[in-house]
Amino acid sequence: MLTATLLFVAGAAHWAYANLGAFRSVASAVASAGTDTAALRDALVARRGVPTLYEFVRGTELVDPMLPTLQWYGALAGSVGVVVLAFGLYRAVWTTHPFKWVTMNETLGVGAVAAAAAAVYGGPLLAGAVVLPFVFAVIVRHTRAAYKFKPTYGYVLGVSVPLATLGAEYVRPSPPLAVDLAAVVVPVLTVLVLLFSAFVRPKLFG
Repeated sequence: MLTATLLFVAGAAHWAYANLGAFRSVASAVASAGTDTAALRDALVARRGVPTLYEFVRGTELVDPMLPTLQWYGALAGSVGVVVLAFGLYRAVWTTHPFKWVTMNETLGVGAVAAAAAAVYGGPLLAGAVVLPFVFAVIVRHTRAAYKFKPTYGYVLGVSVPLATLGAEYVRPSPPLAVDLAAVVVPVLTVLVLLFSAFVRPKLFG
């Protein structure tokens, strides 16, 4: 869980660092707005050169394609498919409960390959956005089944915001800047709330 979160945070930091000048312009606009709600709204709506998360992901390639475009993308997707198929075959042949919930070992295997393929395609921001919902869904399910702490699946929705934003920006290319900022802040807050609920609140309130 923390690894997936750190991967996403690293991607968000990459987005911010690569567009440092534009973010400084946004910060100046917010500071200048003060308590003027209209000016503050404008500062959080106007993009001022900050690319959307989708644009940034599309423009990020950690590895130059080693095959023609469609074949390269197919190879990346296929690498994930091979791992999923391998786990499926293992379940079908060697396990006594082939339809049981996704195990932690399967989560690590599929998550690692999916993160690597997504990072090659669009950098750590895309990798984090892709693996966060999957990892959290498995962790919440196992935690609810095995521990007294019963986290809600609302946490999965919280960490799915970046992936949903990428999909929305594919349809609507230039939303307000606040949409992208929320897509970065909401999953981080979701993780912090989960950690607080799991480890801090029981000590404070029993």
